Amino acid sequence: MSAMVKRLGTAVLAAGLIFGAGRMALADEISDGLALSADLYAKGDLAGALKELGFATAAIQAKMNESYGSTFPEPPAGWTADEVDAQSMAIMGMGQNVSRTYTNANGNSVKLSLTADSPMLQSMGMIFANPMMAAQAGFQRIRVGREEAMLKDDKSGQVQILLTVGSRLLLQAEGSGASVDEVKALFSAWKVDEVKKLAGM
Repeated sequence: MSAMVKRLGTAVLAAGLIFGAGRMALADEISDGLALSADLYAKGDLAGALKELGFATAAIQAKMNESYGSTFPEPPAGWTADEVDAQSMAIMGMGQNVSRTYTNANGNSVKLSLTADSPMLQSMGMIFANPMMAAQAGFQRIRVGREEAMLKDDKSGQVQILLTVGSRLLLQAEGSGASVDEVKALFSAWKVDEVKKLAGM
């Protein structure tokens, strides 16, 4: 039996177990897709099983993005916020990205974004771990609530805050025209503890 078939079998078996554990819940497109994938695999239709598993995986990623989006703060007084924008680039190995942009009456903006399971997190982790490298890149360490983050202020209206959560998540704020205090206030209102729970941390 080839390695690919073994991996597919393991994935479909896990999908079947997940579905079985949730049989008491109302069926939805995800559980239906997982069940169909398991059924096709049992019948030897590997291509069909893989296709249905892909649909179910995409639907799960969409639900994850929706859940991550719910952790963004509401706009403060005097600010408005766009709808949450979610993009999944997992198929290209680039992870998931969820963002929301806030704008005040003067046209100044702050964009909050969450990136999950992206290769760029490795380079961010290197900067966080090396104070000299961070300083050379223009960052300084700050506290945002109980979290240690990095702040970059180029003194021309561009402010950036970066926070890595474990090795899987990057939370970022990018301010344009907004003050450091405004960017920090929005970032501080982010429900980071909920983000961690959603990511299984």
